[in-house]
Amino acid sequence: MTDVRNPQVPDADGPVRPSVCAGRWYPADAASLSAEIDGLLAGAAPVPLADQLLALIVPHAGYRFSAPVAAAAYRTLPGRTYRRVIILAFSHRYAGTYRGVDVPRELVAYETPLGRVPIDRDVCNALLRKSVFSSNQRIDRDEHSLELQLPFLQKTLGGFRLVPLLVGGAEGTSSRDFTEAAAALLPWVDEHTLLVASSDFTHYGPNYGYVPFTGDVRRSLEDLADEAAAPLLRCDYDGFIDHLRKTGDTICGRWPICLMLRLLAMRGGAVGIRTAFDTSGNILGDWSNSVTYQSFVFTRRPRRLSDVERTEALRLARDAITAYLNGRQPPAHDDDRLPPALRADGACFVTLQNRGELRGCIGNMVALGPLHEAIIENAISACQDYRFLQNPVTSRELNELHIEISYLTPMQRVSRIDEIVIGRHGLLVALGDRRGVLLPQVAYERGWLREEFLAQTCRKAGLPPDAWKQPACEIYSFEAEVFGEPETPQTNPPVRHETGGQ
Repeated sequence: MTDVRNPQVPDADGPVRPSVCAGRWYPADAASLSAEIDGLLAGAAPVPLADQLLALIVPHAGYRFSAPVAAAAYRTLPGRTYRRVIILAFSHRYAGTYRGVDVPRELVAYETPLGRVPIDRDVCNALLRKSVFSSNQRIDRDEHSLELQLPFLQKTLGGFRLVPLLVGGAEGTSSRDFTEAAAALLPWVDEHTLLVASSDFTHYGPNYGYVPFTGDVRRSLEDLADEAAAPLLRCDYDGFIDHLRKTGDTICGRWPICLMLRLLAMRGGAVGIRTAFDTSGNILGDWSNSVTYQSFVFTRRPRRLSDVERTEALRLARDAITAYLNGRQPPAHDDDRLPPALRADGACFVTLQNRGELRGCIGNMVALGPLHEAIIENAISACQDYRFLQNPVTSRELNELHIEISYLTPMQRVSRIDEIVIGRHGLLVALGDRRGVLLPQVAYERGWLREEFLAQTCRKAGLPPDAWKQPACEIYSFEAEVFGEPETPQTNPPVRHETGGQ
C-alpha cells in the first residue's frame, strides 16, 4: 500500500477542489482513513485476473455501507501502474438537468485527507473542445460519487493523474451521447489508463419510489442484481439498456456505466468479473428500504494467439505481399517450424490500409486448411480486392501499407439477437443467395448498437436493412482476434475500418 499521506500536488498552481466528504462519508483523519482502507483491502478476497485490467465498477455509499464491496475491486490494483485514471461519476443533485459530460475547466487537483490528486489538464482541456463535454462548477458541488473513489485510488495506486467526469442523464439523453463521448475519450484510453465507473445499484423501497416486489425482498433483490450483472459480465451495452428498460431498475450510476461500456466496446470488448455484492438491507437488518452494492472488474478478452504467433503470422503476410507485388512467388517456409497454432486449421481476414485508407480486405469465414496457408492466400488476395481494380495496390506502397489480421472463431447460429454483443461479435447474414459479412471491429469502431449492426450487415449483403427480421434470414456470429503491425510514421494505421471483408 502507499504511504498515509500522498501530497501529489503540494503547491498546486490553481484552484483545488476541497474534500466535501471527509468526516461524513469517510474518516477526516488521514491516519484513521488510511488504516480503515488498509483493513478493508486486507479483508477482501483475492481475485485472480487472467489478463490486463481495464476498468472497475465500484459503489459510492458511505464507507460503512459500501466500502467493503468497493475494496474487493480495488484489491486488484496494488502492484499495477496507471499514469491516468478516468473516473466516470455523476451528480445526484443535477444529473437529470443536463446532457453530456461535465469536466472541470480550471481545477488542478482534488483534495482528500490523504493528499492532493492532480488533474490531467491536457485531457480535460482537449475534451472541453468537444461538443458533448461542458463545464459547470455547481455540478460537482457537495457531490460524493467521485470523491469517495479517490482515497482507495490513492492507497492502491499512489501517483496518477485524474480525469474527473460527471455524466449527465437529462431528458433526451441517448446512446448517441455516449457514443460521441466515448469516441472523444478513446484516444486517451491506453494501457496505462484505468477506467472507474461509480455506481450503487438497485434502490428499493417506498423511500426510492421503487417497489416492484414485496415478497421475499432479500431473494428478489439478489435476483435483480444478477439480472443487472449479466450484461455487465459480457460487457454488453445493449443488454444493459435492455435490462433498464425491462425492469426500471433504479441504478443511480447507470449513465457512467453506459459510457464505460461504450468505451470498452470501442476497444474490442472486455470480460467482467463480479468481485462483491451486498445490500444495506442485509447490513441493517431492515428490508423495507434497501440499496444494493456491487463491484466489478473488467479485463481484456483472452487471446488465442501468443505474441510470438502473432508476430509470425504478420511476417508471413508481409512476406507474401512483398513477393506478390514484386512479381515473385511467396517465399518457401518450413511448416514444421511454424508455431502449432499456425499449423492448425484456421480462418482469417487480412486487411491492408495505407495512411488510413482501405486498400483491400479479403478472408475466409470457414477454415479450409492450416491457418498459415489462409494468411498467405488472403494477404495476396487482399492486394487484388475487386473494389480497387482501377487503383490496385502496387510495390511503391509497400513501406506505407499497414497489415491487420483478424483470426476468426467458428461461426455460431444466432437464435436470439440479444446474443449479439458489440465489441465481441462479427456477423454473417444470409437470405436466399445473398450473404453479407462484417467483422467485429467495423461495429465497435463506429459505436453501432446491435440493431444498427444487423441493418448494416444486411446492406452489405444487398438486402433491405430490416431483412434480418424475416424468418427465413439466417444470422451467424463469430469472434475475431484482431492484431496488426506496429504503428510507424510511414503507415499511420487508422482507427476505423471501411469494410468487413469481401
